Amino acid sequence: MSDTAFDTLGAARRLKAAGIGAGQAEAIVVVMGQSVNQLVTGERFEAGITVLQARIDVVQTDLQSRIDTVQTDLQTRIDAVRTDMRAEIARSHLFSVGIMVAANALMMTMLGYVLTRGA
Repeated sequence: MSDTAFDTLGAARRLKAAGIGAGQAEAIVVVMGQSVNQLVTGERFEAGITVLQARIDVVQTDLQSRIDTVQTDLQTRIDAVRTDMRAEIARSHLFSVGIMVAANALMMTMLGYVLTRGA
């Protein structure tokens, strides 16, 4: 990055030639010199943009990593709940089948009793 050159001696001479006292001219030149050093040049601006973009890239990468972690965790939890639900459904089916078998056995026993008493 190149700094903007400021001719302090030339500026002081021009101020003195315009009728400004030597002390005042020197103070003005010092302030102007400091101001020129703080100017934003195209190169400084581009360098700042580059630094800012690098910081944004780091934050974006970190956020994406966190999002991926949360997504993986959620998928793991969803899979676990799905597995638990399937197991619970299977138990419910087994229970229902057991009830139906018991009901059929009871009906067959009652039917057998009715048929044997009637004969």
